[in-house]
Amino acid sequence: MANIKNLQMWNDICRDVRVHISKSFFGFYTTATYIPTDSIIDAHTIEYTPTDGERLRHIMFSPRAILSDVIGDYHPKPTVNGNYMMEVCCSRDWNFVALQLHQYLRLNYEPVTETLIFEGEEARIISRLFK
Repeated sequence: MANIKNLQMWNDICRDVRVHISKSFFGFYTTATYIPTDSIIDAHTIEYTPTDGERLRHIMFSPRAILSDVIGDYHPKPTVNGNYMMEVCCSRDWNFVALQLHQYLRLNYEPVTETLIFEGEEARIISRLFK
């Protein structure tokens, strides 16, 4: 599990009115909570091959109305030192998911998408990629 404060999309998460940020233990420990369901948000970074990264890029740019059809039964396989990296913040009840896809360019992971936020049924659909 990644430290949520180290994600490139951290500022976007902080600005979201549906997320409450609290600090404890002298500010060393940060917890994000999805306010509507009072569920803790966990952060992950997952690396993927170029093939899976391109497919994820296609999914991220697809209209939300057909998200379930585009994903189908697709489950990308994480890899080590992948060309693509997905930052994922998801509530423990799967009612909130924030994603940002990055590609390794110029010796750094550069954002491919802006931070995408899904709630409710859309969040449960997109979360199938990571279960």
